Amino acid sequence: MLEEYEKAGKIAAKVRKEAAKKATAGMKVSDLVNWVESEIKSTGAGLSFPCNVSINQIAAHYTSPPTDDTLFCNGDIVKIDLGAEIDGYISDTAVTVIIEGDNKEPVDEEGNPLKMPGRLDDGNPVVTEDEIEERRRIIDASSSALENAISIIKDGVTLNEIGAEVEKTMHDKGYTPIVNLTGHSLEKNNLHAGLSIPNFPDGSDHQLKEGDHIAVEPFATNGVGLVSDIPQHYIYSYLRNRPLRQPDAKRLLKYISTDFSHFPFAKRHFLDKYDEHKLNRAMQPLIRSRAIYPYNALKEKTDAMVAQTEHTIIVEKDGCKVTTL
Repeated sequence: MLEEYEKAGKIAAKVRKEAAKKATAGMKVSDLVNWVESEIKSTGAGLSFPCNVSINQIAAHYTSPPTDDTLFCNGDIVKIDLGAEIDGYISDTAVTVIIEGDNKEPVDEEGNPLKMPGRLDDGNPVVTEDEIEERRRIIDASSSALENAISIIKDGVTLNEIGAEVEKTMHDKGYTPIVNLTGHSLEKNNLHAGLSIPNFPDGSDHQLKEGDHIAVEPFATNGVGLVSDIPQHYIYSYLRNRPLRQPDAKRLLKYISTDFSHFPFAKRHFLDKYDEHKLNRAMQPLIRSRAIYPYNALKEKTDAMVAQTEHTIIVEKDGCKVTTL
């Protein structure tokens, strides 16, 4: 078991580091997402979840839909969140980068505006050097909070103590944790296994114990520290079988229950079997019947900037082991 966790962690860490270097202005988000997932699969590992690439105010749960034209732009603050699994044993890790390079016009070859669902604005933003510098400081608040949290994790530490360390670090740097996003415990074939690892002192006296596997992921912002749903959803998970009338929906649910029963998935994972229009029609009855669960994308409530840093950690008697370094 430990060997599989560590192998999954090494794979995710390697791909995360390479992805952080690849993301440049003018690149399509979908190209980065597809590259990340292909690299993980090329090692023989599976995906813990679809690669999330969340830009600026979007904090989490954005992955490219089938026809995503979203472009990275100079100055974007981008969260890259990915994970690998080996025989059901999971890694989960994230890094935030500032996009550099020359922007491309957000139009297609015929001059028509691109559809960019990952952005809250249309077209290329103008980001000042002062804004870019502040975004770097937000990233530092997130990464420093993770580093300080890791330094206190050991057998017997409480969830409240971890949250307090995260919050104190961010406040000392002038920023705010997002309090309604948390880390989580990990078990075989279970990405969110019950425990929530807070980013503020939530009063929990639950003590971590030797052998626990957790993902710690401080989200820092220059906003109010809350996220809210946006209407779109791009990531889904299987809940249960349901009686369905539509043949395409029946077939899709059978496929999902066989191949995606444990880990979240995205629509683009089915494009080898369905065209986009048939896929959309087949998905709707699954969502309505609660056969699958749609995760809404999340944005900072005041449209402020967000950074995320995350590692997977194994709790030890006198400290902890980070599998995703």
